[in-house]
Amino acid sequence: MPHHIRIMGWVFISGLALMALELLGSRLLAPAFGNSIFVWGSLIGVVLSALCAGYLLGGTLADRYPSYVGVCSAISAAGILVMALPSLTYPICNAVINLNLGERYSPLLAATVLLAPPSVLLGMVPPYSIRVTAKSFKQLGKSSGALYALSTLGSLVGTFLTVFILIPAFGVSRVILALGVTLLVSAFLGLNMRLKVLVLLILALAPLAAPNIVNHTLALATNNTQSTGVVYEADTPYQHVLVTDMNDSAHSTFIRFLITDGVLQSAMDLKDPHAAVFAYTDYFHIGFLVNANIERVLFVGGGGFTGPKEFLRDYPSVRVDVVEIDPAIIKISQRYFGLDVSNPRLRIYVEDARLFLRGTDQKYDLIILDALSSGFIPFHLMTKEFFEELVNHLGSNGTVISNLISPPHGAGAQLLRDEAKTLRSVFPNVYAFAVEGPESQGLQNIILVAALRSQFMTKGDFKEVAENVSSLKTRTLGQDVANYFVPETEPATVLTDDFAPVETQISPLVMQPLGNYQDSDMILKETMRILAIAVLISVVIVIFRAKRVVQRGLHEGPSDRGVNNKQSINSQSDKRP
Repeated sequence: MPHHIRIMGWVFISGLALMALELLGSRLLAPAFGNSIFVWGSLIGVVLSALCAGYLLGGTLADRYPSYVGVCSAISAAGILVMALPSLTYPICNAVINLNLGERYSPLLAATVLLAPPSVLLGMVPPYSIRVTAKSFKQLGKSSGALYALSTLGSLVGTFLTVFILIPAFGVSRVILALGVTLLVSAFLGLNMRLKVLVLLILALAPLAAPNIVNHTLALATNNTQSTGVVYEADTPYQHVLVTDMNDSAHSTFIRFLITDGVLQSAMDLKDPHAAVFAYTDYFHIGFLVNANIERVLFVGGGGFTGPKEFLRDYPSVRVDVVEIDPAIIKISQRYFGLDVSNPRLRIYVEDARLFLRGTDQKYDLIILDALSSGFIPFHLMTKEFFEELVNHLGSNGTVISNLISPPHGAGAQLLRDEAKTLRSVFPNVYAFAVEGPESQGLQNIILVAALRSQFMTKGDFKEVAENVSSLKTRTLGQDVANYFVPETEPATVLTDDFAPVETQISPLVMQPLGNYQDSDMILKETMRILAIAVLISVVIVIFRAKRVVQRGLHEGPSDRGVNNKQSINSQSDKRP
């Protein structure tokens, strides 16, 4: 194959890999740090900074060592680092979390450690390629422009290929592994014999390195639950989805969990599918205490469809609409969580909630917002403009119920204060219920109830209505409403589409990820496995290095070195005047 064709291929593949790596990096960081603007800002900033460093370093080294081996060595080294990413992500993220740098700078440090080294190496490829091909190109400006254009074209292909095909079809770990192998294989022909043997050794040993981290299983921090195995795992265009069954020995049953990006979303008791595993879903029925004549309900966020299934089962006259942005969640709920999409009283819309509301004239008696998670808060579903849109789709006695994760009071409750104040700027009455009790200062589900009903209801009013409404199927609701409390609204800000800094108020959530970040035994075991592989590779390198030294010594010999020294002395004496 002509050298210029190889160079073009290396430049294209390096551009493709760089952009694919940036997009895949968001999935690597999401379980630990969410999908906030700080995560994406960190990814973009780190990759751009690494590119700058790669361009400078590549140009400098290319002037000193202009060879095809140099280009391919950079690509091969990048491939090795990329292949190691799935194994390194969990221990590195765990170490960053323990530093307590906050939600802004933790993802920046993690992205730097994980992505900067391979990005610098990939950034070296275009200037290095220009230098080594300069002899065969008469017009250097034209050739350099063509190579950078080819690198950008590779980035475009990498973007579309990764987002639309690879991640949804194969999952993050497999795509990263394939990306690393592609880099190694593409650079193989341009390496010298020693490096070729090293690459072959790495490709052979890669499947043995840290399989328990690459094929990770999330472990819940619950004393009485033990995983019996992953039922389903996939990457969707929106998130990493995991369905796993846990043995709940305390209740002699098995619980099936839906986990997205490392965060628990829904649960179902396999022994009693109608039992409520998460207590907060019972609070959705509070809407019937404000308005007993509810006929039409909208759920924003499907999850495992626990709430919609309860309403369809408990209230035969109620029609339920659900808007869920991720179509994969709907299929998963059908297959693993008993969702019956053929129910004539159920309609599911695959769309963003705000887009859905703009396109419909339907009025609802109750709207339930359950689209929040501890890893990512869609700010556009928390603003004054969004709640004004909800009012336009509510009946005269309509109610909105929002599920929020926050402590009920204190410094960590800023998001709750902002959301309560925002709701009060639109609705005449807003009530709050702490699922674990208002006296508990830890993170918990906070249920906010915003009503168009002008008459204010006290805690006593809620308890009285709960005891007398015969249509309610939730037996514990009378006890649940005792967790009524009045949230603070100062200091607080009304969230708007223009200013909604929700990412700055989510730190307690993203700093407590669900997953095996805290499994120190597993991390130690896999770290030792990686070190063992590294030692083996190092031994091979040392052997090749020693062999080269010995061969050089045998080739030169003592007499040759003496002759060379004598010739050197004579040549110097000849130069003297």
